[in-house]
Amino acid sequence: MKFVYTFRGLLFYILLAVSIIFLAVLVLLSIPFMSGQDRYEKFCRPWAKFSLWLMKVICGIRIQTKGFENMPAADKQLVVLSKHQSALDPFWLGAYLSAPACFLYKKSINYIPVLGWVVWAMDMLAIDRSRGRSAFESFMEKGPKKLAEGWWICLFPEGTRVAPGNRIRYKTGGARFATNTETPILPICHNAGHCWPKNSIAKFPGVVTFSVGPLIETKGKTSQEISTEVENWIENELEIIERENAR
Repeated sequence: MKFVYTFRGLLFYILLAVSIIFLAVLVLLSIPFMSGQDRYEKFCRPWAKFSLWLMKVICGIRIQTKGFENMPAADKQLVVLSKHQSALDPFWLGAYLSAPACFLYKKSINYIPVLGWVVWAMDMLAIDRSRGRSAFESFMEKGPKKLAEGWWICLFPEGTRVAPGNRIRYKTGGARFATNTETPILPICHNAGHCWPKNSIAKFPGVVTFSVGPLIETKGKTSQEISTEVENWIENELEIIERENAR
C-alpha cells in the first residue's frame, strides 16, 4: 500500500505544480491593477481551496473543522499562531481564515522558481534568519503595517514541522510581536502530520482535524506568559483531537 500512497502523493504534487504555474501567471499579471488583498481573494484563496479539494480527491485526505465559531470577522486585527506538523497547514490557513493570511517566511523561498515568485508578489513578511536579531527587528517594523492593511499575521511558533508524538519548546517571537502591538492571538491546532508527514511524498488517507481556539488577549501580559498560554492550549487540544480520532 505504501507504493499506492506514494504514487497518489506524486500525482498530487504534479497537478499542484501545474496549478501553481497558472496561479503565478495570474498573480504577476495582476500586480499593476490589484492590491495585495484583492489578488489574495481573487486568486490565492480559491487556489488554496482547490489544492485542498485536489488533496481530498487524489489522496483521500478529508478535513473537518471544530471551533469555527471562534473565528473572528475579517475586520479584527489578529496574530495567528498555528501548530506546524505538516506542509498542509498553510493551505488551510490560506483558504479559511477570515482575513488574508500574511505568513512570516524564510527569504530564501523567494528564489524558488514559480512558487517563490508568487510569495514575493504577495509582499508577505520575508526574513533573513542569518541576520539574527535584525531579522526580528525587521519583522517588528513591517508587521504592524501589514496588520493595518488588513492582513492577519501567521506564524508557526514551533519554528519547524514537528512529527506527531514529538514536542519541542515554542519560540516566543510571535508572542512578543502580539504583546508589543497589543494584538489578540488566534491559536490553531491540527493533526495533519498523520496524513501528510514531514518530508514525505506519500500521502495517507484519513481525516485531519483543524481546531480554532478562543482568542487569547495580550494586554497586560508578558510575552512569556502569552507563549506559554498558546503552547498549553495547542498541545492540550492536540491530545483531545488524538483521543477523538482514536475512537
